[in-house]
Amino acid sequence: MSKKSVKNIFSLIDIAKEELPVEQAFLNDLKRSIELTDEKNHELGSQSYKPSGMNCIRQSYYVITGAESDVSSSSSNLVGICENGSDRHQRIQDAVLHMKDNDMDCEYINVADFVKQRELDYLDIVKEPDFENGEYETKLYHKSLNMSFLCDGIIKYRGHYYILEIKTEMSTKWMYRKGVDASHYHQATAYSIAFGINQVIFLYENRDTLDKKAYMFNVSDDMKQELIGYIEECDSYIKKLKVPPKPVEVAKKTCDYCSYRSKCMRDGDA
Repeated sequence: MSKKSVKNIFSLIDIAKEELPVEQAFLNDLKRSIELTDEKNHELGSQSYKPSGMNCIRQSYYVITGAESDVSSSSSNLVGICENGSDRHQRIQDAVLHMKDNDMDCEYINVADFVKQRELDYLDIVKEPDFENGEYETKLYHKSLNMSFLCDGIIKYRGHYYILEIKTEMSTKWMYRKGVDASHYHQATAYSIAFGINQVIFLYENRDTLDKKAYMFNVSDDMKQELIGYIEECDSYIKKLKVPPKPVEVAKKTCDYCSYRSKCMRDGDA
């Protein structure tokens, strides 16, 4: 294409922008600004296992080896959904914190203090929470498993410790929810391994109505061994720098939201 043709195309784009009503032009620019700001604020993930992303060994391999991910930018809608989810997490955590003030037998535990008091030396505290400023999550790194994660919280309810995991989801999914989503099993197991607590309370909130459902997930020793085996198997491929075979049983959602879809397709079934 000649330089003149390219210049003509840009001229047409400029004309089209000028012809838009002011309010529509403003809306388009607002959406684009949201997307650009999100791109600037986006942090590169560390090359470590993530409890919420351990449903595909090939995906984990790509993360740990620092493979190039697909270039993508979140839509303004998706950015807003994530922001709403973060806000709802914070408000729920704040409500849990105040249950004790309302004479309920529930204590929201400072996870960093829990790690120190229990002398869980295999965990590095990367970032401590700040309850006074509404920051409840603790960022941790499991040294022997090379696993980084944020924990929604630990509660002591009616004398027993539980890991608390908060999820927000669309109405159509929440309405039919009957228990803990299978894609969250590994996440619960990873937290259980880290803290030595075998019971995880999952709180699912409807994004539209803010209705809530709660389910108990009991982590067994077999589940822990399976997850550790997953990490050990992935580590063996990493040492050889050999891409693991593409797993047969992986949820469609895992593939749809994977940042390494192009790389995976190029590597084939291996």
